[in-house]
Amino acid sequence: MGGIICLGWLAGAALAQNLDGLTEAQLEARVADLFARSCAQAGCHAAPIPQQEMDLTRERFYASVVGVPSKEQPELLRVKPGDPEHSYLIRKVKGDPTITGMQMPLTGDKLTAEEIALLETWVRRMEGVDPARRAAAPPPDPLPFAGWRVVNVPTTRGVPAGSVLFGIQHRFNPPLDTGYDTFFGLDGSGIILLSLGYAFSDDLFVTLGRSNAADDVEVQAHYRLRRQRSEGMPLEVAARTTLNWISEDVPGEGRFTKAAFKGTGQLILASEPAPGLGLAVAPGLTVNPSHESNADDVLWTLGLAGRWRFHGNVSLLAEWTPILSGYTRTTTFGNANRFDSWGGGIEIATAGHIFQIVVTNSVGLATDQYLNGGDLDIRDGDLRLGFNIYRILTF
Repeated sequence: MGGIICLGWLAGAALAQNLDGLTEAQLEARVADLFARSCAQAGCHAAPIPQQEMDLTRERFYASVVGVPSKEQPELLRVKPGDPEHSYLIRKVKGDPTITGMQMPLTGDKLTAEEIALLETWVRRMEGVDPARRAAAPPPDPLPFAGWRVVNVPTTRGVPAGSVLFGIQHRFNPPLDTGYDTFFGLDGSGIILLSLGYAFSDDLFVTLGRSNAADDVEVQAHYRLRRQRSEGMPLEVAARTTLNWISEDVPGEGRFTKAAFKGTGQLILASEPAPGLGLAVAPGLTVNPSHESNADDVLWTLGLAGRWRFHGNVSLLAEWTPILSGYTRTTTFGNANRFDSWGGGIEIATAGHIFQIVVTNSVGLATDQYLNGGDLDIRDGDLRLGFNIYRILTF
């Protein structure tokens, strides 16, 4: 036992000696590498929605932690220069009993003793907060919308390159005014769209999804043409196109008729003119809007949407998609689409997880379905409940 203790002491002494031999620049470079590898990943402490508003990317980690009060225990600084024992960041990575919540990193491997020693040495050597350096950190880029849809209207948000976007959209078919007998729609049948998307770059991702309404299979490509930056014109632009296949087996008809295939295209213009306020305009078209005929009609629409982040990561959502021309009477899940699509809701956003509780007059979830309009007249207060969930997966 004494030999094991001796070996552990020698290893710790050697590690401390190795760290003491590093210059300040070398030490901080290793810390930046550690944060980038273990913390600044999609869904954690990286833009556009870093958890706890703590961005640990190379450009922003100093300004995010040094001399900054912890969100969980504001009486403690995340990093207190010269005092690792009273730095909340050190306690979190150690899993100290005094912390609030879970030990960090939450996912993946916990930090090794050597990595924790690196952080402790970095903090211990600090002589104080450098205000000029904190001020020099680049501001994060604006984020007009946190989700990839407002309710149904698409947004300009991309997906980090190499990541997968998993989506669940669900609508309860009975409207709210059916009352307690259907528990305000929650007891009734549901319409769902499941999707998986892969990001080939930060601006390009392709998604495959399927809705149980008419077994609508949707292949979608989304490309962000322009990002809104912290300086310059407050405008973000993206293009989205889909190919939809109505794969439902209808007796006497084949699955591969001309009427079973549709195409849509949308140009999305979004802006965050003020912090927490997002606006979007999305003109769109649908080729062959009705799968119940072989018409080559083109449906033209104009999506209008807004988001107001009023508290932390909680936002209110609203949208309207008027049909401009080419209206064709269609049905979705047995409901006749007679009105423009409307929707609203509340959104909770974390770094890699978006949850939206929504109300809408449209039952359709695939792009070609909701662009056709809704079956409920909101002037009579007719709406149905639903939700959207998105999760970024990094492997």
